[in-house]
Amino acid sequence: MSKYTQIEVRLLPSYGEGGLRKAFPDLYRLLDEGGYNLVIERQPSLYEMVEVMIRMNNDPHVRRESKKRIAEKLDEMKKVRDQARELLLAGRINELDGLLYRLEDLFTEL
Repeated sequence: MSKYTQIEVRLLPSYGEGGLRKAFPDLYRLLDEGGYNLVIERQPSLYEMVEVMIRMNNDPHVRRESKKRIAEKLDEMKKVRDQARELLLAGRINELDGLLYRLEDLFTEL
């Protein structure tokens, strides 16, 4: 590793005009109803949003109906996120792109 240079590879959200609210309205409502306003404000990537779903699933203040919706997709979300992490670390960007599309599908289905 270089002494004065760092390599940085990041996944950045790109929700477009209207942000998370327009791109994923059901996810937005789920976050809003759960009181996750800081997450809404920050608009993290869907990759990072998997951690939010884990927290919401364990949060006693989140409604049972919301937790049920989350739980239906959570295992697959975590699996895809973990696979994406491995591909990101390995620099396999084309394969990573495919997994990120799958993650988008999971959040759309949520």
